[in-house]
Amino acid sequence: MNKLVALAGMLLVAGCQRSDVKVLIGATAIVAPGAQPIEDSIVIVSGRRIRSVGMRKDIPIPQDSERIDLTGKQIVPGDGSRIAVGEDSDIVVLDSTGKVTRRLVDGVWR
Repeated sequence: MNKLVALAGMLLVAGCQRSDVKVLIGATAIVAPGAQPIEDSIVIVSGRRIRSVGMRKDIPIPQDSERIDLTGKQIVPGDGSRIAVGEDSDIVVLDSTGKVTRRLVDGVWR
């Protein structure tokens, strides 16, 4: 009986863990200085790296992911970086006034 309870507890804890895949949905993405903005974008970050970036209609959303709705906001690269496949995630989230609201660095919100 004790083994069954321990196994159930481990499964419960494993099911509560957050995915290391983050999906930023709906923002206007400016992927590099001077680049054309991507309206209604999706950026998928897996671990520390950017896995996909593009328009929402073109990028499938992974099932096991943490989804963040950024509709009405802009996302821009951090200093000296780009929002591109294979790059380390250094993404700044701006509100409608241009104020920084969040920053994703190496897959971790700061």
